[in-house]
Amino acid sequence: MKKAASYLLPVIIGCIFIPIPLVGDFHFESAMIAAITGAFWAGITTSRTSLKKDSEVIIKITMRVALFGLPLLVFSLITSCLSANGALFWILIPFPAILFGAAIGRFFRKLVAPFPAVLTVLTLLFISLGVLLIEFLTLPQVYYFNHIWGHWPGPIYDETVQVSSSLFYFRGITLLWVLLLWALTDWKKSALPKVLSGISIVGLCVGYIFLSEFGIVSPRSDLQQKLSYHYQTEHFHLFADEEHFSDEDLEFWALKHEFYFDQIVDQLDVDWPEGRMIESYLYANAWQKKELVGAKFTSYVPIWLEQDQLHIAEEHLEYVLLHELVHVISKQFGNDFFNGSWSIGLIEGLAEAIAKDASSESTLDQIMAAKDRYPTAEEMESALSLLGFYADAGAISYTTSGSFVKYLLENYPVSNFKQAYKTTDIESAYNTSFDNLVEGWHASLPDLEIDSVDQRASNRIFSQQSIFQRPCPHSLTETQKLWDDLQYYRITNQKELEEITLRVLFELNPENLIIKREWARNKLESLDAEQVELSIAVDDPDPVLQIFKADAFALLQKWDQAFAQLEITRGVLPESIPRTFTYSFETRSDTLLWKSFTNARYKNIYPSPDEAETYNSTNTLILNELLIEERFDEIISSYAAVLINQEIREDWFDIYIQLIDQLIYMSEFELASQWIEKVNELELRPRYKERLDEQQYWFDFMIVRQ
Repeated sequence: MKKAASYLLPVIIGCIFIPIPLVGDFHFESAMIAAITGAFWAGITTSRTSLKKDSEVIIKITMRVALFGLPLLVFSLITSCLSANGALFWILIPFPAILFGAAIGRFFRKLVAPFPAVLTVLTLLFISLGVLLIEFLTLPQVYYFNHIWGHWPGPIYDETVQVSSSLFYFRGITLLWVLLLWALTDWKKSALPKVLSGISIVGLCVGYIFLSEFGIVSPRSDLQQKLSYHYQTEHFHLFADEEHFSDEDLEFWALKHEFYFDQIVDQLDVDWPEGRMIESYLYANAWQKKELVGAKFTSYVPIWLEQDQLHIAEEHLEYVLLHELVHVISKQFGNDFFNGSWSIGLIEGLAEAIAKDASSESTLDQIMAAKDRYPTAEEMESALSLLGFYADAGAISYTTSGSFVKYLLENYPVSNFKQAYKTTDIESAYNTSFDNLVEGWHASLPDLEIDSVDQRASNRIFSQQSIFQRPCPHSLTETQKLWDDLQYYRITNQKELEEITLRVLFELNPENLIIKREWARNKLESLDAEQVELSIAVDDPDPVLQIFKADAFALLQKWDQAFAQLEITRGVLPESIPRTFTYSFETRSDTLLWKSFTNARYKNIYPSPDEAETYNSTNTLILNELLIEERFDEIISSYAAVLINQEIREDWFDIYIQLIDQLIYMSEFELASQWIEKVNELELRPRYKERLDEQQYWFDFMIVRQ
C-alpha cells in the first residue's frame, strides 16, 4: 500500500497543477518545477551516509518526476496543446537536473564532509539562485541557463518559446559536471575515474570558453562586437548591425534619441549627471534580438544594471523608442535595489503616460472613457502590482496604468510621483488616500468626447487575453509557424524563401483572407499579375482582393477589364470599410493616374515632381507615402511642395505626420512649418493634436541644433 501511494501521490500533484495557468501546461514552466524538486530531492537523498545504491535513488526520483508530468502530458494531448518543444523541454530540463543534484549529494557523502545534506542544499541554492543573481546583475540578456532549473527563455507573454541548440549545449556541460563529480570521489579506485576526470575537465574548459559563441551568455562586449556599427552623440553610444543600418539611418535615430531624451528629462524634471552615457543596442530585426539577448518582439531596458542601456529591433524603433527611454531616465529616481519601482504599474504607466502610444487615433483617456465601467480603487491597486499587472493582457495593463499615471502627472507636482515611484507608498507621496486619487481620475474621464473610433480602440485593447488566460499558451499551429517564418524572410529580404513560404501558406489556407491578401500583394510585386487575375474570383466579396485583381489587369495593360473590375469592387464595399479605402478609386480614376500608381507601388518607378504636379492630391499623397517608405529623400521635399497647394483631409493624417517628420529631419524647415500650420487648421482628433504637437517639438529641437 505504501509503495502504491508513493506512485499515486505525484500523479495527484500533477492533476492539481493542471488548472493553474502556465505551470499546468506540459511545457518549460512545469519542467522547471519538476527539475527544482527533483534536483533537491536527489541531492538530499544521495547525501545520506547510510545510502548504498545511488542508481536506485536516481531511478526512483526520475520515475516520480515523470509521474508528476504524466497528467500534464495527457491533458495536453486531450486539449491538443502538446508540442514537440514542450516534450523536449521535459526531457532536457528535469532529468539532467536530477543527475546533477544526485552527483552533488553523493560528492559530499563520499568526502565524508560534516553535515553533507546541509552542504548539498547550500550548494544547490547557490547554483540555482546565486548564479542567477550574478548573471542578472552583470549581463544585459534576459534569458538564462541553469544547471538546476534548466532554462528561462526570456519574455514569454508575446512570443513563442522553442528549444534552441544552446539548451543542448548547456545540458552537455551539466552532464560533464555530473561525470566529474562522480569520478573525483572514485579517483583512487582505478585508472578509469582518472581518465573520466581528465575528459570532464577538458570538456568543461572548452565548454565555458565558448559560452557566448553558443548563446549561453551575451556580455556587453560580445553585443558590441556583433553590433559593430558605433555612433556617438552627447548622451548616447549607439551600437547597430552594420549590414542593416546605413549612415543616414543611424544619424536619424541618433537625433531621435537626443530629441526624446530632452523631452523626458524636461517633463520629469531630471537633473541628468554630466558625462553619464546611455548605450542603445539597435538590432537588425526581432529575430536577431531574440538570438542575442532572448527578447524577440519585446523591447526592453535592463534598469537593474548600472550601465544605462536599451535593446530595440529596427522595425520597432518608431513605436517604442520614447517609451523605453522613459525607463532609462526614470532610473534616476528609482529605488536603491534595482533602480525602479516595486509597482510594475507605475513603471510601465509612467512610460505609457509620456509616450501615449496605445493608439494612433485615440488618447489614453478616451480609450478608458469608452469602457463600460472604470476600475475600482481595489482593482486599480491590484493592476499596479506585479501579479495584477500581468494577470491581464499587456495592452490592458499598459493602457489602464498609463491613463492613471497621466492624470497624476497632469494634476500634481512631478515630485509627488517621483516619491511614489521610489517608495511605492502612493498615499504618503500625495498626502491623500488612494481612493481619492482614483476618484479624481474617474472624474477627469467622463467629459471626454467619445466616438466610434475610440470605442473600437477600447474594445480591441480590452478584449485581449493575457498568456495566463490562453488555453494553449505555448502551442503554435503550422500556419502560425509559417507566418512567423514569412515575416522573417520578408524583413531579411529573402525573396525566394518568402515566396515559397507564402505559397505553402496559401495552399494550406486558401480561404484565409489575410493570407490570400498577402499572397496577391506578393504576386503583384513580383509582377506575376496573371496569377492574381486567375486566382481571384469575380464574385469574391473582399474589396481588397477585388482591387488587387483590378491592379493585375492594369499591370497587364487590360484597361477595359481593369475599369470594369473597379465597378465590381464598388459593388462589394461594406459599410465598415476604412474611409481611406474609398480613395483607392481616385488613384485609379484614369489610365495615366493608375499607371503612375502601379509603377510606384509594384515597380518602385516614380514620376518626376513636375509630372506629379498634374495629378490629383490623392495620387500625389500616396506616391509621397511610398517615397517615404522607400527612403527616397531627395525628391520627398519636391512632392511635399506640390502637395502643400492641394486640398488636405484628416483621413490622410498619418501620411502628413510621416511627411512632416521627414521634412524636419532633412532641415526643410520652412516647408515643414507650412505643413504643420496647414494640418493644424484641420478639425483634428485629440490624439492627432497630440501627435502634431510632438512634431512641433521635433521641429523646435532640430532648429536649435542647426
